[in-house]
Amino acid sequence: MLYPQEIIEEVRLQNDIVDVISEYLPLKQKGTSYFGLCPFHNEKTPSFSVNSERQFYYCFGCGAGGNVYTFIMQMENDTFPEAVRRLADRAHIILPEPQYTQQAKEQEMKKQRLFQLHKQAGRFFYEKLHESVGEEARAYLQKRQMNINMQKKFGIGYAPKGQQQLYQYLQQQGFSEQELQQSGLVIQRKEGKGYFDRFHNRLMFPILDIQGRVIGFGGRILQSGEPKYLNSPETLIFNKSKNLYGLNFAKNTRKREIILVEGYMDMISIYQAGFRNVAASLGTAFNQEHAKTLKKYADSVILLYDSDDAGTMAAQRAIPILTQNGFRVKVMQVPNGKDPDEFIKQNGAEAFSHLLANAMHYVTFQIQCLRKEYDFTQTQQKVEFTTKTANILAKLDNDIERNVYTNEISNMTGISQQAIENEINKIINKENDVFAQSAYQKRNTQYYQKNEEVKTKSHGLFAAQKDILYLCASNIQVYNKIKTILSPEDFIEPVYQKVYEYIALLYQKNSTVFPAELVNYFEQQQQQKLVTQIFAVSSEYKTMRDLEKALTEEVKTIKRVSLDRLASQAEDIEQIKKLVIEKGKLDGLYITLADG
Repeated sequence: MLYPQEIIEEVRLQNDIVDVISEYLPLKQKGTSYFGLCPFHNEKTPSFSVNSERQFYYCFGCGAGGNVYTFIMQMENDTFPEAVRRLADRAHIILPEPQYTQQAKEQEMKKQRLFQLHKQAGRFFYEKLHESVGEEARAYLQKRQMNINMQKKFGIGYAPKGQQQLYQYLQQQGFSEQELQQSGLVIQRKEGKGYFDRFHNRLMFPILDIQGRVIGFGGRILQSGEPKYLNSPETLIFNKSKNLYGLNFAKNTRKREIILVEGYMDMISIYQAGFRNVAASLGTAFNQEHAKTLKKYADSVILLYDSDDAGTMAAQRAIPILTQNGFRVKVMQVPNGKDPDEFIKQNGAEAFSHLLANAMHYVTFQIQCLRKEYDFTQTQQKVEFTTKTANILAKLDNDIERNVYTNEISNMTGISQQAIENEINKIINKENDVFAQSAYQKRNTQYYQKNEEVKTKSHGLFAAQKDILYLCASNIQVYNKIKTILSPEDFIEPVYQKVYEYIALLYQKNSTVFPAELVNYFEQQQQQKLVTQIFAVSSEYKTMRDLEKALTEEVKTIKRVSLDRLASQAEDIEQIKKLVIEKGKLDGLYITLADG
């Protein structure tokens, strides 16, 4: 651990898991739990449960689970120490100097070296742009009217035509072949002999993280060829599904509204025109990860994609992702099929500002797109159009907005407003029923029943270990009885051995075991997930007698396997005899709790 357990627990206590997760995705309260769409797998009905009382989350669809640290690690791709620091900052807690483990030191060193490498690569590309070899690239920038200040601010560069120029330069800067390969900026030749540069004869756009560090590059080809744009591959420091180009600048505006565009040039052109709250996706469709990154810095989004069919479809795909994550969404399309960069150059910043001010509500945009698909002279097509728009309107939370659009659809189609409202209410009621039924079923269906890998372990030993640990952590009377029979080594799963030890430690400290605090002792996500699964789906016993019988059988199961394992490892016959005698005693074991 980098930080003392007391500090880790203090930071956790100051970051309520419901509040933290609500900053990333909408949650609906159902009793003491909150439900939402899982951010870690695609689903239409909510499986993702957040327990406010126990301060952990668990997805009954994919099995993701943990405490607030696990969530931040999964969402932000953070290590455990990084998650502690992030949440400490959120709670305004000053952390002591970290005490790095050897593994953590090595990982941090790798990251720092990659940051340094990318910084040097950015410097190389920038210098090449301003040398004679960069003449064609400079001419392209001049043609696109990107001024010198913008070129400098965004670190625009040029990757020359040679296949090993960057490779040789970075080697001269002291970076090893292994580091170069890990950066993704060079590619090993197929025959395995030597490397060549990933980027050559391309205009280079450094991609910066939210802290302003170079983490990757996008390269635009200057002559004919494919792909037109090429991005760095994913690395230890770069994930294109979580980063947005220019967001490090947009966040500095302190505006809670972001203009979202598709490409590098559009983003820079809009920024150059004076609209600084702009960001772009990195050559990939806008996704859930992007939305969660954006949520930290914005509440409203103006989607500004190209006006062609591809841009319209991209906007339509982005809308539900944004609305599911709680954004207010408007859509702006540039007239006459132009892209934003082209429009600004022809019409100026003032005309562009007017377009922004008149951006349409996303529902209006969806209805307009839908309207183009139907012929209202045919009654059936008019009915289908109205039914589809009712599905769109059913998703609106604001009754006034819904009423306005219902009236518009009524005027457009000639179908009564009452009939449209009735259809909307049917859809809402059906969705509420599906939500409730799905949440209930998923809460009462153990994840491992759907997962073949876990299913093989679910019966007997695996289930017994989980249940014993749950009961020990939930009831000190049970723990005091079990600890006289089972030792940590009796648990086959190494994580469970540690859980058993930490349960003892927490009882000594607090006289109680809090599940979310127990998770703190594990730094790896997979370990945290295993610990959370102990508490996510628990067995219930109607009577003390039922509990005692279950404890007895589960302890016997665990102990028998443990003794068999020891017997298989025994080095002499006397040791085996003792183990056989001990195993025989299990037949007469019965655990009672009444005597405490």
